[in-house]
Amino acid sequence: MSIVATNLNFRYPGANKDVLHGINLTILPGTTLAIVGLNGSGKTTLTKALMGLYEHQGSLLLNGRPITAYDPATIHRRTSCLFQDFCRYSFTLRENVGIGNVDQMAEDTALEIAMDRGGALGIKEKVGLEGKLNRYGSGGGEGEDENTASLSGGQWQRVALSRSFMRASEADLVIFDEPSASLDPKAEAQLFDRIHALSRQNGRRCTTIYISHRFSTGMKADQIAVVEDGTITECGPHAELMAKAGRYAELYNIQKAGFEE
Repeated sequence: MSIVATNLNFRYPGANKDVLHGINLTILPGTTLAIVGLNGSGKTTLTKALMGLYEHQGSLLLNGRPITAYDPATIHRRTSCLFQDFCRYSFTLRENVGIGNVDQMAEDTALEIAMDRGGALGIKEKVGLEGKLNRYGSGGGEGEDENTASLSGGQWQRVALSRSFMRASEADLVIFDEPSASLDPKAEAQLFDRIHALSRQNGRRCTTIYISHRFSTGMKADQIAVVEDGTITECGPHAELMAKAGRYAELYNIQKAGFEE
């Protein structure tokens, strides 16, 4: 899926100021875009606008056509999204992962491939595919019984990642919002290797967008978009942005120095 945004602007209803302004961005089919920036810069809002979830001003084309020319259900059918406020269901592990692609929910092999990519195989070994999960975590919750499995926040994130990989098997656009927030550095590196592989799976041209506050995760992306105060201030591959010695290079080096201390 190709995405072209030209002078894209958005403000929340009732607000007197745009939260996105002057967005110009071209994403080619089968490429990977990393969106980076400080907290509150507009990264998630931008991603949701690119999906057509917000009524925007300006031009937004999907595969060369205005996004408004599509039935929203058509876009959603071809898109896999994982945002930070993902749903936790009091369903079985099979159902929590398989809901990403209900046509393959009964296929154990498809589920295990998705859980391997999402890092949830250890949860499968613990509770089994038919084990029911407690969406409230260890705190319990009304309607939950002692036979439900309580997962930590990090474990729930792995379940949600697996759900996204389940859906990504047939998607033209895959989006991850801070997918490694609860993962250790080794698991994070493995996850981003799998995310970058999505654009090459089965010869398909799947476009992948991910948001990260950690600048180093974008090094392998085809493009990196730096978002500040609701607009894109820089965009390009890692090496190009580092050579430019602009805002991206500054923030990258600050983070790198912090991790080395």
